[in-house]
Amino acid sequence: MASKHFKNVLVVGGGNVGVLLTYALINSGARLSAHVLVRNPQHLEFLKREGVKIFTAEGSLLRLGGSYFISYEDLRMLDLFDLILIATKAYDSLEAIKTVKEYLRDEGVLVTCQNGLRSYEEALKILGPERTATIVLNHGVFRIGLQEFKWIGGSTSYLGSKGVPKEVLSSVASLLKDLHVQVVEDIEPYRWLKLAVNAAINPLTALYEVKNKFIAIDENLSRIAAMVVAEVQEVAEKYGVKMPTDPLGEVMRVAKATGENYSSMLQDIMHKKKTEIDYINGEVVVRGREVGVPTPVNEVLWLMIKYKEFLKSVALE
Repeated sequence: MASKHFKNVLVVGGGNVGVLLTYALINSGARLSAHVLVRNPQHLEFLKREGVKIFTAEGSLLRLGGSYFISYEDLRMLDLFDLILIATKAYDSLEAIKTVKEYLRDEGVLVTCQNGLRSYEEALKILGPERTATIVLNHGVFRIGLQEFKWIGGSTSYLGSKGVPKEVLSSVASLLKDLHVQVVEDIEPYRWLKLAVNAAINPLTALYEVKNKFIAIDENLSRIAAMVVAEVQEVAEKYGVKMPTDPLGEVMRVAKATGENYSSMLQDIMHKKKTEIDYINGEVVVRGREVGVPTPVNEVLWLMIKYKEFLKSVALE
């Protein structure tokens, strides 16, 4: 399958990642029809009316018109999709996959784009390996207004699958060339590396409400991050996964490179939203139990973030 066959593409989720993926699709130069599925009716109405603005790190302004955004009701009136990108938060991905699977062509591909480990596994169970892939996205984008986003750039992202042919994955990667997507034979090492980075940076910055750089420059946070990573690495090795680079070094590199940013988990906490902690540190704990590896530091961070979510939700002082 060549990229020209991906004529009808659906992005599920109109948040940070969904907006970035959609921009990459329409800027790819491919002849395709792209739609962004938005669940919240009020948010959808606003996006249809106002569209979206994306500011790059260099100061450029990119725009997505309101016509790209659709509702679940609109799906019934559209052709089946050749490619579906699941760009929801991890905790919404299973329901999203179940909802849109009937709109994917038999020869189509669904790609999960979530933090953590569980979403891809859930998609595999529903659609099978021949129709499912996952991407490890290493680009930063965050909301700065109701319909304004800041794209700070990033490094190489990785795309892989347990059953989708490499030439098909290459076609998907070509549609996302602005995000520097590389197809890899085995995606698991890159998923676990991203998990280690997220498990170290996200909860610590969310708990102490600091920018990413403090993971690298504060001795105490650096020591905790090292403990987190050591646990993730031990669990990964039990699953036969060897990460492609030193995970602690990668944590420090990312913390410095994104030093002035607030992590997605901290942004969720600040906006009194549910976090993805269950799919990050929580998943490390669950996987660790399955292979007999204790993960006490990850478990403490998991529980502390869950309690902070509760405090924010009930607005206690």
